Amino acid sequence: MTATIPARRRRPGQILQRLPIWVVVAVTAALVLPPILWILSTSLKTEANTVAFPPVWIPDPVSFGSYGGLFTSANIRFFANSLIYAIGSIVLALAVCIPAAYVATRFRGRRMEALMTAILVLSMVPGVVVFIALYSMFVKTSLINTYPLLIVVYTGIICGQTILFLRNFIENIPVEIEEAAAIDGCSRRQILLRIVLPLIRPGIAAVAIFIFVFVWNDFLVGTVLATTEDMKTVQNGIVRYISTGFGNFWASFGAFVIVAFIPVLGIFAVFQRWFIAGLTSGGVKS
Repeated sequence: MTATIPARRRRPGQILQRLPIWVVVAVTAALVLPPILWILSTSLKTEANTVAFPPVWIPDPVSFGSYGGLFTSANIRFFANSLIYAIGSIVLALAVCIPAAYVATRFRGRRMEALMTAILVLSMVPGVVVFIALYSMFVKTSLINTYPLLIVVYTGIICGQTILFLRNFIENIPVEIEEAAAIDGCSRRQILLRIVLPLIRPGIAAVAIFIFVFVWNDFLVGTVLATTEDMKTVQNGIVRYISTGFGNFWASFGAFVIVAFIPVLGIFAVFQRWFIAGLTSGGVKS
């Protein structure tokens, strides 16, 4: 006879300790899920049912015609632009901010702390404050409506927060590891590439997700600094359905919103473990 392992039972005290967490989760879900489910339901309705009164909560019949109508050259361009901006911003931001965060962590001093304070203050300034000057400068230099322009602007907006975020991860790496590598003949660049980068991979993943979500959900930069239809982003495409829509367009609008939501949801689903590890490890001080 094989011995059976008794199931582990939770104590009443443990259940009571977790009760506030579940209450917060339930309240958050009650606030967030209904609009998402309504948009999903609207995207599966016929155009006539989207304006029916009383409202039709469950699509009957279910129609996928709105999703099929999304495959136009303009919509594909919106998604491609946002993807290019997001990936380009992630690559450029990490290339600039990782060395900057390393230098800010390992070379402490009054000037460095003053610089970090200035970066923190400047990261709190809304980007709209400098958009007029940026627009005027880029128009005069013929850089308006170019991919490098948008990528540099997105990187500039998120760069300060990225440096401060990565700095917390590098601070958790013992200096003795780097000193031992330096004794073995490693240069600063080799220490950064071979020791620091592998140890802060969760933080890099978390930063990459933050940048992707920020760029993908941005509306203001794509509106002000991308003046032609070919350079607009996904969020501009969503607004286009409302600003230029006529008749019953809510099913197409809902389908576009759901498709625009899928990349963000997919990023969190795939990299959830790294994202949570990055958030937790970055908040622990050694």
